Amino acid sequence: MGNYMEDVLSQPDEIGQCLEYYEKSGLLEKINQLYGMPFEKLIFSGMGSSHFCAVGAGIFLKQHGIDNQVISTGELLYYEKEILNKKTLLILISQSGESAEIVNLLEQLSEEVTIIAITNETESTLASKGELVLPLHVGEEEAVTTRTYMASICVSMLLASAIAEGNAFGMMQRIKRCLFLMEKTLSEQYTWNEIMQKFLKDCPVMSIMGRGYSLGSVQAGALFFREIVKFPAMAFDEAEFKHGPLEMVEPGFHAVIFAPAGPGFVMNIKMAENIVSKGGMSVLITDEDCRVEAHERLFLIRLEKTEEYLVPLIQILPIQLMADYLAKQKGIPAGTFRWGSKVMDSEI
Repeated sequence: MGNYMEDVLSQPDEIGQCLEYYEKSGLLEKINQLYGMPFEKLIFSGMGSSHFCAVGAGIFLKQHGIDNQVISTGELLYYEKEILNKKTLLILISQSGESAEIVNLLEQLSEEVTIIAITNETESTLASKGELVLPLHVGEEEAVTTRTYMASICVSMLLASAIAEGNAFGMMQRIKRCLFLMEKTLSEQYTWNEIMQKFLKDCPVMSIMGRGYSLGSVQAGALFFREIVKFPAMAFDEAEFKHGPLEMVEPGFHAVIFAPAGPGFVMNIKMAENIVSKGGMSVLITDEDCRVEAHERLFLIRLEKTEEYLVPLIQILPIQLMADYLAKQKGIPAGTFRWGSKVMDSEI
């Protein structure tokens, strides 16, 4: 087993250690103090998976009536930093705390801006600038981002629950229940080998799509295929896919569609069927009972049900495993870098 799969399989234990740290360190109490604070702007920002990990937290806050923005630090740095002021709560996420865009933004920020730093490196540049530092508290990865991505989702959701409800403790308990589901999902990996073999055979490009809380998984999943396997993958808002991109569908088109229980469930199912009816292939990753019958071009990966806002912790696991399977199929090591590095400390 290579380093990448060791990182993948360690995720439930590592996230458990992260949660235990938050319980014992007193950080949950500190986070809950953010409830009711009069910030006019709330912004999550990071790069790559440290950007996508906050999508669910952003939706959770909006569903509780709290406006916020989730934006890449590259965009914030060069095009939107003028909105940052003393009434802003800026939540910066970087597993290394040294991403070039994060460091450059910090150099240009007014000291009036309140910064929360989410990072795995408590001695980093980002941590040194945070009014509140929220460690990911997971082991350093051997390959590309896996458990730091998962831990970033967890910490972002703890933060969102504290800001929206003053109840990081309740969110902690719900995330804990997900750890068992993560372990169960990983233990079932070999039951999906036939699906992966049939679906990935002669796959030229991967399209990944979903709605709502799954949009972070859509973006991160496409990134994982590109980064882990050096394989072209596209990310789509499933609703947007009908408005033009659907014209790409023909024999040889391959789509992975996240379809968790929730408002978008039926539409995601219909999209999978639509793609198949036009000659394409679809894998549905769902935690909901559905009457769709699997056949030679429509495959089902069934997950245990949890709250929709925590589904990203579960639904990304089949993608991580699929990427490893594809790497083996291509005869390359999964998760190693050719042209970049785990910490991108230069923008050029």
